[in-house]
Amino acid sequence: MIALEFTTFLGRFHPLFVHLPIGFLILAIALEWYRRFTKQDLESSLIPFAWLLGALSALGAAVTGWYLGETGLYEEELLFSHRWLGIALIFIALAGWWIKRKPKTIPTWVHHTFNVVLLVLLSVEGHKGGNLTHGETYLAEYAPDPLKRILQKEAADNTKLLSLNTDSIRVYADLIEPIFKEKCFACHNDDIKRGGLNMSHPDSMMQIGNNEVVIKGGNVGQSELFKRITLPQSSVKFMPPTNKVLSYDEIKTVEWWIDQGADFDGRLSQLNISEDMSAIFLRTYGIDTSPKPYYEKVSVQPADSLAIVDISKKGFTIKSLGGDNNLLDVKYSGNELSSELINSLEPIKDHITWLSLGNTNISNEMLSEVGKFKNLTRLQLEKTAVGDAGVTQLKNLNHLEALNLYNNEGVTDSSIETLKQMAGLKRVYLWGTQVSKEKAAELSKTNENIDVILGEN
Repeated sequence: MIALEFTTFLGRFHPLFVHLPIGFLILAIALEWYRRFTKQDLESSLIPFAWLLGALSALGAAVTGWYLGETGLYEEELLFSHRWLGIALIFIALAGWWIKRKPKTIPTWVHHTFNVVLLVLLSVEGHKGGNLTHGETYLAEYAPDPLKRILQKEAADNTKLLSLNTDSIRVYADLIEPIFKEKCFACHNDDIKRGGLNMSHPDSMMQIGNNEVVIKGGNVGQSELFKRITLPQSSVKFMPPTNKVLSYDEIKTVEWWIDQGADFDGRLSQLNISEDMSAIFLRTYGIDTSPKPYYEKVSVQPADSLAIVDISKKGFTIKSLGGDNNLLDVKYSGNELSSELINSLEPIKDHITWLSLGNTNISNEMLSEVGKFKNLTRLQLEKTAVGDAGVTQLKNLNHLEALNLYNNEGVTDSSIETLKQMAGLKRVYLWGTQVSKEKAAELSKTNENIDVILGEN
């Protein structure tokens, strides 16, 4: 521990050394080019001396930088090339000092080659050091657009629409892993295991050498990973220690995932989503997790166009819901219905999601066929002769969300038991029926998600 603290202390001197080789070596090259341009004698002790000072200060920067890198505060992928370019700089500067001592014995092209190579190396090395400290977008952040496109790597689009269907979204693979991949994997992977932690695989993510509980599903407080990403950035234990810190939305997403059990295989639709998380998913990933009616989730092939034309001729108005939704909105335009007319809907029965048969002579018996329309979500039967027997015919419509029985005197308290069995029901109009306020309240109590519109009897 004492040795580690001492090398860390030495590493903190890196910023003191790091600019010295840049200054000394650029000064050496500038002096040489000035003397060549003014045709002065190159036999000057200042030029090789500046090269020597540049090499020695590069050595100091490399040693202190190596120790600073060992603290784990920087991404390994960026650190690796920066370290070894810095070491290469020492040897090139020493070689430069050697040939600059006797400038007339070395061909001019060799001098120029060393100068150019060194300037390029200094530029690349300095840029990589800046990336480590300030981030890869620092240099190009305020550059003109044409230059920015050259200097700046195209950033990943974190607001990409993953899917409109939450059933297809894998929580870890689609939401959590991309965060870890961008912010954590550089220092915690198969090859580099800072602190003994490998986050590149779900199995290895839960294991760490010092027995710390990295992720404890259902318990954010005992998950070391969450503690580290929420520490003050001034803390030596704060993660990630680079400029790529997690955003507020990313932290909340990780917290929610751990709180939900840290499942690596679960789907978004299987987990509880609060209003706050719903807002985060929408603005960060473009995922709308608000509850959707059944007709927006079901997918069917387009109905037979010839069948639609044929049915339309019998008095039915048929409209598509529009867009990519192939479900249909069907309304009977006349008053006189028959079993034959209802049976004529058979070819499109799986496409009908909204059906309006209000103000017709629809009977209880005719509703037996309607009860087979499995994708029906809205049914209007207002001002008809439908009674309790007809409502019973609808009990297997599992996805029926809205049922209008307004002004049907044949509907009584007996229908309440049937309505209770219709789990998908969200709204039922019972105004003008024989259903009592007590039974309507009983229905509301049984299913708190249902809105019972009773009105005044």
